[in-house]
Amino acid sequence: MSSQADRRDTRRIIIGPEFGISFALKGHAYHDVRITNLSTGGCFALVGARDARLFDRGAVLEGLTLLHPELPKAPILATVSYVLGGRPGADPLEMVGIGIQFLGMDEAAQEALCAWVDAAEASQQV
Repeated sequence: MSSQADRRDTRRIIIGPEFGISFALKGHAYHDVRITNLSTGGCFALVGARDARLFDRGAVLEGLTLLHPELPKAPILATVSYVLGGRPGADPLEMVGIGIQFLGMDEAAQEALCAWVDAAEASQQV
């Protein structure tokens, strides 16, 4: 596989409610945003439907930080890959799902995240 995006589908780790992220988007700060899965190339987050309009595909998430003691704390540059839910004309939802792709992080953080994903993947196969 040639890129982080290629590995996303096969190395996605389902995680619990103790995992979250923080970031800035279009001048708005988001703290303790729940994520439901994590890979070396990105994650899936849940945001309030009232904010869904800010999360256009390609929107840049600045200073994304993984909020879990086992994960690296270096800021990550990321982008919105897709949005699930919150479409005009549909029934209103409380939460909207956001696919997030990591674009850049320092090498030490990337290595630490890869090691964590490897360990989590191995423990899920037991």
